[in-house]
Amino acid sequence: MFPSRTRVRPRQLERRLPWSLSLAGLLIPLVLSVLTAAYVLWFRDDRTEVVVVDRATGTPIAGAVIETDGAALQTDRTGRARLSVRAQETIRVSAPDHDTVLLKLDQERVRRVRIELRPNVVTGSVTRSGDGAPIAGATVQAVKAGATIVTAESDTRGQYLLRGVPEGAEIRIEHPDYAPMVVMLANDQTRLDAVLRPDVVLGIVRDTTGRPVRALVAAARGWVETGEDGSFRLKGVSVGDQVFVKAPGFRATVLTVPENFRLNVSLEPIVIRAIYINALVAAKPESLEKRLQLVDRTELNAVVIDLKDSTGHVYYDTRVELARDIGAVRPILDPAKLVKDLKARGIYTIARIVVFEDPILAEARPEWAIKDRTTGQAWRTWNGLAWVNAYRQEVWNYNIALAVEAAAMGFDEIQLDYIRFPTDGPLQKADYGVAHTAENRTAAISAFLRSAHEALLPTPAYLAADIFGLTMWELSDSGIGQNLEAVAGVVDYVCPMLYPSHFWSGSLGYELPNDHPYEVMRYSLENGLKRVPEARAKFRPWLQDFSYGRGKPYGPDEVRAQIRAVYDAGLSSWMLWNADSVYQEAALETSG
Repeated sequence: MFPSRTRVRPRQLERRLPWSLSLAGLLIPLVLSVLTAAYVLWFRDDRTEVVVVDRATGTPIAGAVIETDGAALQTDRTGRARLSVRAQETIRVSAPDHDTVLLKLDQERVRRVRIELRPNVVTGSVTRSGDGAPIAGATVQAVKAGATIVTAESDTRGQYLLRGVPEGAEIRIEHPDYAPMVVMLANDQTRLDAVLRPDVVLGIVRDTTGRPVRALVAAARGWVETGEDGSFRLKGVSVGDQVFVKAPGFRATVLTVPENFRLNVSLEPIVIRAIYINALVAAKPESLEKRLQLVDRTELNAVVIDLKDSTGHVYYDTRVELARDIGAVRPILDPAKLVKDLKARGIYTIARIVVFEDPILAEARPEWAIKDRTTGQAWRTWNGLAWVNAYRQEVWNYNIALAVEAAAMGFDEIQLDYIRFPTDGPLQKADYGVAHTAENRTAAISAFLRSAHEALLPTPAYLAADIFGLTMWELSDSGIGQNLEAVAGVVDYVCPMLYPSHFWSGSLGYELPNDHPYEVMRYSLENGLKRVPEARAKFRPWLQDFSYGRGKPYGPDEVRAQIRAVYDAGLSSWMLWNADSVYQEAALETSG
């Protein structure tokens, strides 16, 4: 007999197949379906995949808008989008805080395009140097080709956000109390932290009694005038910079900007009573000492010394090249040593510089001289002296350079003389190259003095201007460019030469004004003070200590009469003039 066999049914066979083969049977069709779909999408889909990223970081940009002629869509969180694009069609891609890009596809079918958008946002902080404190209210600007494109302001935390910054822009950060900062952005730079340096010094100027003083406060990069309460705010300074504080009637003060940028200034009042010492006397030790002993013994406390006189000579070894080039240097003085010695004796020092009567400069630079309209050559006075043209900027610059140099030597004051047009000679033949009107004359003299004053502001030296005595009465410019109101507005001290002997017969109702020294002096000063009462502290007249012309000779009584007139007019400072520097001690009170 044969053993019996068991019959396996199909369903039983199926149940005996491994489970993995069953799973494969399910997955394979699914994979084939996915691949088929991918094939259809990739190889048969004519759409282009666009990937949008940040140019600076490469990070995908979600929500970027892609526009074509017929549609618009946004990128997904991976920065991708698919769209149909025709050849030569321009697509526009934009995203917040990025520059928009326009792109034209040259080919009919482009599978994938990567588009980089430049970020146009700059953020950062603005802090103070030293302690890192945040600065609120700073103005932050993006500037390109000189035009401000966008502006922002730092908040209370010192933070700012600047949107729409163009490529290649520079960032300017400014605040009223700090030095500005300018930075050229690097490519795709999106953060800029600024550290600003304080550059404003605040303070108050008072006199020794505590009363506020109207003063000029200056540094190398600017100046301001104090308010009625004596307060000031001076920008453009750094810690350690020098600040110069000046007010007519007070000694100039030099201070250093402290770390807290605060200054309280106390000015010492000063009364000036001076004599003139010409350069030849000052160059002889014995002659100079004789005059200085007069100062020591009497109420005098100041001297006026020539550095450049009406000959055009410069009486020291100047570094101003033009003076050397034209042969004007005659070095008989050592001004730096002279100033040091005078200050050691407590003497206020004034440097006198004659300006427009300068025959040396006129002959050496004829193009800067007044011309004779009939000959084309240099115009000359009756004494044959050539004058330089007060309209010429080159002449201004020369004398201002000498003034600044004198200030650097330590002189307390620079006094400019002959700041006028000529008064004698064939004036009708004088050719100045411009219309010689009162308006033009006054403007030229005032502009020169203003330039000199501004040049001396960042120094301890005051600026004084000598003017004709008649200027105190004449409402116009007397034909010489000197107008009282104009001059008083641009200098520290106004020095009218009120010599009674120089007034015409009939002036002030006197046949011989020379015989009325008190009246001429007092009435002239009072008239000038009525015209410019705000300039009272600036007036310091020249008094006559010499005899000249008709009338009585001048002795101690006549000199003292003028001094009394100054006091009775409400002033306290004065100067004595004698061309030979010889003075009458009997007219002066003793020292102390």
